[in-house]
Amino acid sequence: MRFRSDVNKTISIMLAATLCICAGCSRLPQENNFNSLIQSSQKSRSLGHEDAAANDLKEAFEKLPPRENAQRVQSVNQLYPEILALASALRQSGRFSLSKTLLDMGIEIEPECTIDGKQSARALKEETEKFGDMEISLLKRADKAKELRQELKQLKHTTKDLSKAFLNGEYKQVARTGRAHLETLRKTRGAASNAYCDARRIVVQSMLYDDNTDSAIKLLEDDIPELSNFKDEDLKNADEESVESALFLSPLLSQIADLQFSMGRYQQAEKNARRSFELAVILGGKMDQDSALSQVVLANILRVKGKDKEALTAAESVMPYFDKSNGSRESWLRCLFTIAELEEALGQTRAAKKDFDRLIEAADHSAQPGNSCIALALAAAFYRQQGDERKYVQLRDKAIQSAAGKGEPRASLKSVYETLGDCSQRFSKFSEALGFYETALPYANKFQSESLGKKIASCKKNKSVVSYATMPAIR
Repeated sequence: MRFRSDVNKTISIMLAATLCICAGCSRLPQENNFNSLIQSSQKSRSLGHEDAAANDLKEAFEKLPPRENAQRVQSVNQLYPEILALASALRQSGRFSLSKTLLDMGIEIEPECTIDGKQSARALKEETEKFGDMEISLLKRADKAKELRQELKQLKHTTKDLSKAFLNGEYKQVARTGRAHLETLRKTRGAASNAYCDARRIVVQSMLYDDNTDSAIKLLEDDIPELSNFKDEDLKNADEESVESALFLSPLLSQIADLQFSMGRYQQAEKNARRSFELAVILGGKMDQDSALSQVVLANILRVKGKDKEALTAAESVMPYFDKSNGSRESWLRCLFTIAELEEALGQTRAAKKDFDRLIEAADHSAQPGNSCIALALAAAFYRQQGDERKYVQLRDKAIQSAAGKGEPRASLKSVYETLGDCSQRFSKFSEALGFYETALPYANKFQSESLGKKIASCKKNKSVVSYATMPAIR
């Protein structure tokens, strides 16, 4: 019996030891994984593999213990100096964007680092930005050299390749590879260059087709600091560098305002739209398509606020520019249908009918995707409101057929079907409206989806006896 008791004690001790070892092992992989990432980053940096080193540090940053964990400070003290060392190396090699990304991580954990005499990540980032600005300035001055002109020619070929890929519907690839191309153009040309803006426009459009509006806004906003380092007094005095920056800043702010409006960020959109047009006025009315569109964006914001008269004045103020411009007819269409909608809302039926008829004629001859199908949908809604059901059906079907064409932007498809849905709902044709809203839903961004969701819920609640069979074919 005593022997059996001793055996049982021995087994119990061994089991307890095993459990302790297992418990210890369960903590080791995470700790070892963090340490191995730090070591891997050090090795990659020593071999000049900066991207691999950065990826290791980013992963280590994500694996930091939670703030309440006792190991947190020790891990931060390991990671922080590695981040600063790699960021400094990246700055020396001219990779300012990745350097600043790492420094942003360093700034986040800097208050937790207890290393005596540690270097400031925030101060290093400021130095990096100054260094980068100086480097870009030198590159821009040297841009007239023959070898750099050849490089620019090659960069323009790359932009053309991105444009072809975009037209082929390769939106994800363009958005992904286009960023590296933009970084190169920014270093050699700066944000105040047509070559850079042409490439950026393609990348932004790809992001929008891929339903990534937030990233598109962020990409555009990243260029504001480089272009806004001037005072309005300098513009009035025709300071050359200030004027050049403002000429590129004005359309940039308009593009940002347009995207912010689509996301329901009306206050930010209004601020940027007004500043965009203000700069164009200070520059003596020097506008491009985007600068002029800032007033159309502003008109739509004012309309949301119920200020239809002010909105109409804003849109009409730039219509003469679009009438004379040789640029895209899509901008002219957008301005005109904004004016026509506001005229209808203000009871100016005769003027609205005249402008809607102009829209119908222009849409019939437009080969560009975008606003043509929206114009037809809005005209259809107008004529239904006037009691002309036959013309409504004709224009509705043309709008749907136009929307089914190749290369139509997601925003345009959403607008067409939502416009037709709104029209049906005004006439209490809830089943019909429901079909249009549900067709619009897949093309909406997050903000627009929430609005459409409420309309769909309302239609389901008030659903009439109208059969879906009476609806036109919707793709």
